[in-house]
Amino acid sequence: MKKFANISFYLLQIGFVTAIFGYGSVRYQERFADRGLPEAVNEPVLLEPRYDRPDFLSDAQLLATLEKLKPRLRGKNPRINFVDHALRFWGVQSTFEDDECLDGVEMRDLLLDHRVFQKAWGPEERPFLVPDLRNDAMLLSMRTKDGAASASHTDHSLASLAEVGTPLDFPVITPTGEIELRAALEYAMKEFSLNQDEYEWSTMIFLHYLPHVQKWKSTEGQTITWDRLADRLMRQRLADGVCFGYHRLFALVSMLNADEKEKILSDEKRQEVVSYLQDVTNRLVKTQSKEGYWDSKWPGDEWDGPPSEDKGSPLGDEADRILSTGHALEWWAFAPEEILPPDETLLKAIQWTYAEIDELSDAKVKRYYTFLTHAGRALSLWRGKMPHEAWKERSEKMARLNLPLNEAGTDSSPETDSETRTFSFE
Repeated sequence: MKKFANISFYLLQIGFVTAIFGYGSVRYQERFADRGLPEAVNEPVLLEPRYDRPDFLSDAQLLATLEKLKPRLRGKNPRINFVDHALRFWGVQSTFEDDECLDGVEMRDLLLDHRVFQKAWGPEERPFLVPDLRNDAMLLSMRTKDGAASASHTDHSLASLAEVGTPLDFPVITPTGEIELRAALEYAMKEFSLNQDEYEWSTMIFLHYLPHVQKWKSTEGQTITWDRLADRLMRQRLADGVCFGYHRLFALVSMLNADEKEKILSDEKRQEVVSYLQDVTNRLVKTQSKEGYWDSKWPGDEWDGPPSEDKGSPLGDEADRILSTGHALEWWAFAPEEILPPDETLLKAIQWTYAEIDELSDAKVKRYYTFLTHAGRALSLWRGKMPHEAWKERSEKMARLNLPLNEAGTDSSPETDSETRTFSFE
């Protein structure tokens, strides 16, 4: 009898624990459903270079560009928008001999470890990482458009982290403790609205972490589909938006890349996006300068009226030309062939970009650095390599040739100057 009582007691305990865990599981699922958040992939899906055109840009020219645009960001108060742009450009795998440069891991740590951020910016600066407790869920926002210690575009920092392969279970050190990067994705999804001012980088986040999801609900009750996101990206006037509207074009062409793998767009919408980008390409071909660049007036006549008011940046014509041309080359690097301009157009633009960057002073490189990262990345992509891959190949070849490097990371001996000028990755 006593034995039977003990068995009954244990069974009762097991049933109680099972009930508790069952309730917890149901409650978690209910909370997840209440938030309307689809399940994301842990490892972001990455874009791969589509082309390698040595007839557009030589190995030596690419190397010279990368040398010019190294992330010389070490020191006090590194601008966060410079850091997230540099990380997106160079990748987390990048390493440098130059003591002024931040390696890729160091750039990521500045964004995702409050201790590193505080060491660089001092204890008086408000945190970049901001925990946000809502309905028993800990979310994570990244301070944006709030000075030099914040990001410059909505969701750009998280999109940059996604583009360099940061998994959602990556540990983030906030001012209040450790949390997974997943909390930043959940924040971005809860805050997202089809009517927000900047939505291009939000779209990029979704493409990296939700490529398998066909639709979900926003917190406003809107049904979000890839077709609807495409419509949102195409409905604004071409030159409107940040960086003369080029971020939207990059998001659209990234959507086409994702559609090739996961079929996220309807057949009709994919063709509409292709036709839209073909029209954009035709406009760019018609408005290209004889030297090879574009500026803020690249769209020409809009569909719905006269040309938009010139929205050139306060940095001047030189900056506008680099910004516009570099961004155009970047989104084309991921475009299907049916969207590309003639080779002549690409060659002129790529050679103009290389020459323009080569002539910039160090002061101008620092001043223009955010959009120079788009231009430098574009040149590398047109050579079929991510920048960190090209840089690694360069370093390995220099080591094989036993070429000494000075503290700036370049060859210091006269006999090897010729080798650098005629550099080949082969």
